[in-house]
Amino acid sequence: MTTKEEIQTSINSRLTTKATKIEGGTIQDIIGSISYELANIIDTKIETILDNAFIVSADEIHLELKGRELNIIRKPASYALLDAKITNADSEIIIPEGTKAKTKTNIVFETTTNVKTNADGQAEVQMQCLTPGNAGNIKAGELDSFYEQYEGLEYASITNLSPAHDGYDIEDIEQYRKRILEYLKDDTANSNISDYIFWAKSVQGVKHVEVKDAMELNAPGHVDIYISSDNNKEVTPTLLNTVKTRIQTEQIINAYVSVYPLNYLEINVNAELVLNENTNINEVKSAFINLLNSYLDDKLNYVSYLYISNLLFEIEGVLDVKNYLLNNSDVSINVQKLQVPVTGEISLVQIQNGE
Repeated sequence: MTTKEEIQTSINSRLTTKATKIEGGTIQDIIGSISYELANIIDTKIETILDNAFIVSADEIHLELKGRELNIIRKPASYALLDAKITNADSEIIIPEGTKAKTKTNIVFETTTNVKTNADGQAEVQMQCLTPGNAGNIKAGELDSFYEQYEGLEYASITNLSPAHDGYDIEDIEQYRKRILEYLKDDTANSNISDYIFWAKSVQGVKHVEVKDAMELNAPGHVDIYISSDNNKEVTPTLLNTVKTRIQTEQIINAYVSVYPLNYLEINVNAELVLNENTNINEVKSAFINLLNSYLDDKLNYVSYLYISNLLFEIEGVLDVKNYLLNNSDVSINVQKLQVPVTGEISLVQIQNGE
């Protein structure tokens, strides 16, 4: 550590004038102030500056700057979409683009196009959430009222018959860091497999990517891309089409590209737990799900039976684990190339020691 006193001594040693070196003098007050600021910079700033110079240790702001240098932009949040059905409206009226509806929790959607009701006062229309991110992925039926009174819709009802989709939060900073490092590590050039993975992962909503090239497919000129979504939900046709479009605009070789969803492999856990007297089973379950989600976050070739058992023991208050099963078995699970393991049903039951 560099101290103020060390810097002040160094400056004084270089003085060529006969200015007084008595503490409290004008010159020494100035030198002391400068020494203090220099010490502060050296002790608290240099280490931070060095950390931010490297992708592996840069903070959020500087990581985004490093990414921009490589033309790898952090994926922004996206707005959820849904298909709504309107009933009991006036017949054959135009419902204009921008007409708003909401949920009971005030998540607001608006129509993306003009739509005309039929003779029975019904219409189907696509709507987009005004709030970006996963919050807009509402369940079926949660859209239940218009945001305000609209002419011709005074007695109308609105709902979404299926869940909203394709609302994603801004890319997690560690996922973004990982994507940049993968780009630097892989041989991304000339439309090889690494390129296709990079292009697909640059699309908001894409998490894992697998590629089957022409050799694996035994089909010259063909490439199959398989993706999963960021939130481990259904991969929608919209996301599939967005990935295909992105790849077609980037690839050098004019290959025929097909994009498909990866298959989710649910990992179910059943176990009986002995807990200490101050531990709540629901809190244990919540902590375990977080640990399991983190473990499964990377696309694994197999899911370890013993590793997941150890996750249970990592939770504070867990004294013993009994009758533990992973997908109703006591062995590890092999994961196929086109599968992604995700958290499934978790059944944790508290028992007394000795049962």
